[in-house]
Amino acid sequence: MKKMWEKIKNSLKTIEAKASIGSIIICVLLLVPFLTIYVTLLMQYSKVTWQFWFFTYLIIILIIVLMAFINVVYQKLISNYQNVKKEKRYYGKIFVSELFGNFSICFFMVANIIYIDQLSKCIADNNLVYDQIKTFIPHLINWHLAYNTGAAWSIFSEHTIILAYISLIASIVVIYFLKDFNLKTKPVYSLSLTFILGGTVGNMIDRFLSSNGVVDFIDFGFMDFPTFNIADSFLVVGTILLAVYIIFFQEKEAKKQNQSSEEQPNIDDNKQEEVHNND
Repeated sequence: MKKMWEKIKNSLKTIEAKASIGSIIICVLLLVPFLTIYVTLLMQYSKVTWQFWFFTYLIIILIIVLMAFINVVYQKLISNYQNVKKEKRYYGKIFVSELFGNFSICFFMVANIIYIDQLSKCIADNNLVYDQIKTFIPHLINWHLAYNTGAAWSIFSEHTIILAYISLIASIVVIYFLKDFNLKTKPVYSLSLTFILGGTVGNMIDRFLSSNGVVDFIDFGFMDFPTFNIADSFLVVGTILLAVYIIFFQEKEAKKQNQSSEEQPNIDDNKQEEVHNND
């Protein structure tokens, strides 16, 4: 136990740890006032007003900008600890690369899926009559407001809170695998997990916050199929994309990684031989 505590203390003394702690503190100090203002403003507006959704979207954008800024702060603190002076352009490049980097893009996509899902549910819940069908596209799509306290096809309808925690655990697992998010090198993989996470969180919010359960409002007019919502759609598409990735792309990517890892030692050996010959 003492050894582990000593390791923790030693790790906290490193430059990286000090910079991380400093950047986190600055992040909290910057975020708390904005969130306080946000909550204060939202207390004045109902969830059905445009002001609510406008301020919510502003917070999403603010968080993305703040995350990019915190990375700049982190690099700046490391430079200060190392007594190294760097030009403002260097930090500007870091900010831009983080602002349009994989993490920001992933967060923006997931946040938009959740945003669209919750907005559509709010509109449906406040404009449709429960259990009454309203035709949108004849013989194709109907609006049909329903509440689902269970999972797909209303299974486990009496265990809403358990399903909510299962959704939370599933979201954490998906977030872990999203560490490999990259639309350039892994587009199918990245889109699949992004859709799955957005859909899972969208329905999870309903299970935790709504006493009625998950809001469903989309109904196929040409077939007997359960009523669903935007989050369900992203979940289904994401699951299909993930299956496509596993069947058609995963093995190919694994082979490419193995080939590149095998070629790298050969490249290093060739470089060493060239240096030796030059000597």
